[in-house]
Amino acid sequence: MGTLYLSIELAFDFLAFVMGCSLVFKAKDNYLKLYWGIIAACIGLFFIWENIEWLVIVTDTPEYRFTSLLSIDKMLKWYALASAVSLFPMASLFPGYFNHFRLLFFLFPPIITITIGLCYLFFNGYITPIYTFSEILQNTNKPDIQLRIIIFLISIFLPLASFIYPLVVKQAFRRINKYMYLFIGFMFLFLGIYITFTLNINEFVFNLFGITALIFTISFSCLYFFRENPFSDHIQMIAQTSDDTINHNEPATTSLSFPLFISIDSYLKDKNLFTDSNFNIKNLASHMNEKEKPISQAIKSGGFTGFREYINYLRLEHFKKLATEYPDKNIKELMYLCGFTSRTTFYRIFTEKFGMSPSQYISNSKNLH
Repeated sequence: MGTLYLSIELAFDFLAFVMGCSLVFKAKDNYLKLYWGIIAACIGLFFIWENIEWLVIVTDTPEYRFTSLLSIDKMLKWYALASAVSLFPMASLFPGYFNHFRLLFFLFPPIITITIGLCYLFFNGYITPIYTFSEILQNTNKPDIQLRIIIFLISIFLPLASFIYPLVVKQAFRRINKYMYLFIGFMFLFLGIYITFTLNINEFVFNLFGITALIFTISFSCLYFFRENPFSDHIQMIAQTSDDTINHNEPATTSLSFPLFISIDSYLKDKNLFTDSNFNIKNLASHMNEKEKPISQAIKSGGFTGFREYINYLRLEHFKKLATEYPDKNIKELMYLCGFTSRTTFYRIFTEKFGMSPSQYISNSKNLH
């Protein structure tokens, strides 16, 4: 593991950190984007710290060899990051579900496990040297080995349960897309590398883990720059107009906020306020005589990640309506009438939503009529 490789990786670590910080400032009411930005920045900082340490080690000990297996500090670092990242698929399908209490509930096991591991390291400190897998089996009667095995198993199965949950759950307003499957595929790859990294660490596995983590972080950070919710797509909402028809299988916060969403949706479609390119959540809160937080929660109860995704959804639907009513107008005119100001943004989100370009959609509509 040379200094050139570590220096290059350090540059990409810094890039991941900068991208994460940029997403934090770009997020607004999109908490998924905010949390991903925080995690990406933390991953960048973590690897900057790790690689600076390894640069020092490699400089002082060029022939350094990896030896320690079932390292508590490495398992705790993995578990801390994996526990947070593995919640993103679930949070993507259930916008607004993770309030502070639920987030604490899901992160309670890793908090307890990490606390126990750190307490053992700082207040006991004895670690049985382990150099081969067979030595783990030979020393299972020792307390520190038992603790390390328990931490290892917990750090595998609890994150695994979190990121496979979206594959079995059914949700009314959002559906899994190809990026969700890619994300889950990366998580399985990470899990395999982590298991190998913990039980049979060597230079190749160490480098593979670092490279995979950077590709993962930078790739999905790029997606968050261009998409409000990369891992799932909003689908046509089931018509619900009263408390009696609210889907009670939905999380409690969603059901409580849904009547307000119905009012918001009806009001905006009636007044077409979204056609103003400068219309924002503050304006909407003022029109509805509500604070911004309940407005944001109500929008999430409709399956939208945040205000920006919802307002773009309304504009796209309005474009389809105008394209039928005014067949003589060109796409640019219709785009501006709907409230879009960027042609690139309009074409990108239209294609993502409907699987075809605006011109193809208009052409198909004309052929149908």
